[in-house]
Amino acid sequence: MNSPSRLTRRVFFRICGAAGLVRAFPRRAAGAEPLRWEAQPDPASGFTRTYRADAQIVLLSVPVLRRPGVGAGTATWSENVQFRLLDFNGYSIPERAAGLNRLGFVRELTRKDAAAMESIYFGLMTSSPEESAAEAKKALHQQARDQLYTAIEGRVTPGDVETATAHFTAPARLTVAEHPELLAMAHRALSSAPRKSPEFDPRGAAQPTFLQALAKLLEEPSRDHIRYIYNARLYDLWLRRYPDSKAAAYFRGKHLIGQESAVVRAEGRLRREAGGKETTFQVWVEEGARPLPLRIEYQPKSYLRLTFEADEASHSTAAGHTSAS
Repeated sequence: MNSPSRLTRRVFFRICGAAGLVRAFPRRAAGAEPLRWEAQPDPASGFTRTYRADAQIVLLSVPVLRRPGVGAGTATWSENVQFRLLDFNGYSIPERAAGLNRLGFVRELTRKDAAAMESIYFGLMTSSPEESAAEAKKALHQQARDQLYTAIEGRVTPGDVETATAHFTAPARLTVAEHPELLAMAHRALSSAPRKSPEFDPRGAAQPTFLQALAKLLEEPSRDHIRYIYNARLYDLWLRRYPDSKAAAYFRGKHLIGQESAVVRAEGRLRREAGGKETTFQVWVEEGARPLPLRIEYQPKSYLRLTFEADEASHSTAAGHTSAS
């Protein structure tokens, strides 16, 4: 399947360095050096998995239409002794998605030292206002000139949480291949966005951000709950694991895992601590391996279910080296 080129780490960090994204928020302990994107682990330590995105239209919880290959995605895991970088990038392919041009991207970098934990994150996503299948159908094949985006950046340290969000419009023709242009627009929008006060008391130990929290649960089978911070809000994340021999056989057949490997299906649910709707999702991971998902399934809208299916084994980002996760 041909797909647009994804945003590389080299491009992302070059833009961040030139534009100052993420900003060094002002409230810090005296003399403390803020965590910056330039602290990313050596790319040779990174593993990337690519995905095919399938969509299902759901009516009263029953799938009524399935369309394979409407988009694609990537997930990356890179770390060293001090830092861990995680990101996920998903996007539609307009010619396969009835003209819909949608993307979502989140990247998180954390300092792993428990005594000085600090995380920064950046996210960019297309705003999708459709709340019903009828509204979504109306949006198909529309020739809008502009597309609305939402950008977010934040920093989490012990006792301090800083967040900024911004909305901006960009030409609807821009796709994931124009990530650098969209990133520059996001920075301009965020540069004048006010900081958002946390909706909870941030004093005490720093909580992780979402991808870091999920990775921690997937790495620790004895643990089923963690709290995390995103958009100045505190969330609870729960995870329950089940062996999935059927999925293991399927992924062995696709040569995505070894012949002796097992697969775990993890059912996740998350909810804002202050109250609100609970969100559920599922991920399938190889047991005992670096948990880059083999499959991700979630329902961003009541009428839409998305599945990201691994279409190749995870591979090292170091040139000339490939390895199963």
